[in-house]
Amino acid sequence: MTTTSTTPDPDGSMRGDRGWTRRRALAAGAWSVPVIAAAVALPQASASVAITVDLLGAVDDAQTYPFSAAGDTAPLIFQVAGSGPIPADGTAELVNAGGIASWDESVLLQGATASAAIDGDGTLILPMVALAAGTFPVLVHVGTVTRTFVITLEQA
Repeated sequence: MTTTSTTPDPDGSMRGDRGWTRRRALAAGAWSVPVIAAAVALPQASASVAITVDLLGAVDDAQTYPFSAAGDTAPLIFQVAGSGPIPADGTAELVNAGGIASWDESVLLQGATASAAIDGDGTLILPMVALAAGTFPVLVHVGTVTRTFVITLEQA
């Protein structure tokens, strides 16, 4: 529906103002789509939580574990923190650690990936078994965060 009104211009002449037309409504709707999309995305962005994952005792994301004999267990202890709620669990992968280390049998495994609950204090504990001296990376995943730590096993 089109409405029509006439209003005098400053020079006294009359011009027609057609009001809202179908074309104007579509143009206004098209311009509002990006604004609405941004308004919907902003609460999600502000609700996202910055998560940090640290390996306790690590220096520059590296940690050395001494062991006396093959089969000794060493716990990898991670501290998880965030500016809001943190995920309930985390996972980790021993990368290129074949013959050097493996996950302890107490760890819940999905293939080569270990999984454990993060306790109320934000602690994630994943015990590994030392098999031989060597160095390898461990990838830790908590929510959308992935951190890499370098583990060195030294025979004492």
